[in-house]
Amino acid sequence: MPFPATHPAEELKPDDVCAFLFAGTGSAGAPDLPALARTGPAAARAAADVVDAAQEGLPRDGWPSLRSILLEDPGAYRAAARTPGVAQLAGYTASVAVDRMLRTAGVQPGYAVGQSFGEIAALVSAGAFAIADGARMAVGLVGVLSRRGRGGGLGMLETGEDATRACIEAAAAPQVAVACLNAPTVTVVSGPDGPLEQVLDAARGRGVRAVRLAVPYLSHHPAMAGADDEWYAMIRRFPQRPLELPVHSPVRGRAYHDGDDLHRALADCIVKPVRLPQTLRAVHQAGATVFAEAGAGDALCQCARLTLPGARTLAPLRDRPARPRA
Repeated sequence: MPFPATHPAEELKPDDVCAFLFAGTGSAGAPDLPALARTGPAAARAAADVVDAAQEGLPRDGWPSLRSILLEDPGAYRAAARTPGVAQLAGYTASVAVDRMLRTAGVQPGYAVGQSFGEIAALVSAGAFAIADGARMAVGLVGVLSRRGRGGGLGMLETGEDATRACIEAAAAPQVAVACLNAPTVTVVSGPDGPLEQVLDAARGRGVRAVRLAVPYLSHHPAMAGADDEWYAMIRRFPQRPLELPVHSPVRGRAYHDGDDLHRALADCIVKPVRLPQTLRAVHQAGATVFAEAGAGDALCQCARLTLPGARTLAPLRDRPARPRA
């Protein structure tokens, strides 16, 4: 059910500096872009422009109309998302659309942070890549991960990295690796289906909440070596442009600069782990006063609050009116 239109800029102080957070695969639910589009004609135009630009990057056959499932008939999204890759492309499109819509509402990013493959949207937000090229990158990524990472997946444990490694050891599942540290007490693991389930069961046996994420392939896993080079070869043809704002990478552990090969940096995400807390702390120390979720839900805002107690957050597409939370 759509929820009321919100006006995010009204919730900010004049001297606030926003860090836009771009979630990766598995972090968000169905995006409801009409909720922000209802804030005014400028926001509606921004959303439509992004959706149409992303559609240009999709193959003509086998993909739904993004305008239909994200703007005109969002009720059709869940059925469309059963097609492999649609949820990932919709998530990318929604993230960039929320970025643009927030800007039209007067909420400007001072920093961008991409979690996992949210780095594609973060770099598009910063002007490093065109929207259509970002969609083309995402299409290629889904194909590579689905083929190379078949038979594996991701799971989330609501505990820290050390306790997670203890669960891996208790399950005798060395094939499972720590993929993402999302918050001091939220860890994502990656591994083959059987060993992954063993680790999740071991965690539950220790009283740790553990769930399988809706990601049907390995990612951020050393066994994916070679997949990174394959995707890099696919995406390196897309022009890289100067960055228009700082983009902090939880994989590289620093802000990117124009001398970086950003195509290679994105490809590294297939194999290397994500460490989000240190990036959120760095962005906060650099001057960010509010963390805004550029996309559906508020998963990364929750990570910010867990990492930085008292952090103010803004999640315009969560299931209630947006208000910075302390």
